[in-house]
Amino acid sequence: MKKLISYIKEAYETYRLNNVTVKYDCAPRDFIIEAPETFEESDLQTYMDDKLLGELPSNIKYSETFFGKNCDNIYDVYFEYDTYTRLANKPTAKVNLEWDPKYKQGSSEDITLNYYKITNLKYIIGFDRFDILNGNKDNVENVLKEIFMATVSNDNNKYPIEISLDPKNIEYHE
Repeated sequence: MKKLISYIKEAYETYRLNNVTVKYDCAPRDFIIEAPETFEESDLQTYMDDKLLGELPSNIKYSETFFGKNCDNIYDVYFEYDTYTRLANKPTAKVNLEWDPKYKQGSSEDITLNYYKITNLKYIIGFDRFDILNGNKDNVENVLKEIFMATVSNDNNKYPIEISLDPKNIEYHE
């Protein structure tokens, strides 16, 4: 059991930020998805969420490693993008997210697939608060940059999509 002095020390060593939002860039810029031709934009968003979010840094299997106790403060995780286009023909570019036939569709009849292009896909994580040990006004940006840059795609971090981060896309309130 911790002593009261331990809690007091932690409070002084912790620098709390509010409303931290991290916006990752996803590659490639034109992200191609294979899905049923009956899909509307909202269906496509749900499919991307179901197939991709569970394998990215905000997922429970990664978030505690990357964010420590701050993983409990994640309040929102989502994708956003600039444009959504239904393609008329099969693209010459690589399909980045192929249709998973195990994904439940209303009936079990054969499904006709189509291709969709998502331009400038972003992966966003929102924290209602974020605590930094031994943080202060002078080093907060560097500490956040170090924490979130450790989550991007690299030899150690393999995800179903490539994610990168421009440190300018980390927003917070003190």
